[in-house]
Amino acid sequence: MKKLFCLVMLVFPTIAYSQNYPGMNQGDMQKMMQQMKKVQQCMEGIDQSQLNDLQMRAEQMKREIDTLCAQGSRSKAQKTALSFSKEIAKDPSMNQMRKCGELAQGAIPNVPTMYDEKDMASKHVCDQ
Repeated sequence: MKKLFCLVMLVFPTIAYSQNYPGMNQGDMQKMMQQMKKVQQCMEGIDQSQLNDLQMRAEQMKREIDTLCAQGSRSKAQKTALSFSKEIAKDPSMNQMRKCGELAQGAIPNVPTMYDEKDMASKHVCDQ
């Protein structure tokens, strides 16, 4: 139910925008809705308990990184963040989320992509 609500919240502004968008006709709207159904089906295949576990681990990791930053251990904080991001990138639930996100990008323009290591290399976690 939570995933469905998130999906609706993601799609609703796009639908509202598309009603006033001169380049979107009824056929385009139908294609977008079909694509969003695929996204919904994709999201339903993700184990919610695994996502909840990931969220709790991410929150714990954020607290640890914030503590390291506050202590002035910037290098250790950056290494910890990179290590965690690599671990998360290998997680099956996150891989499924990434696939669902790619489907959403096909349906909705300007869907943000996931954070990757290249982004992290040019930024420091303590400066976020």
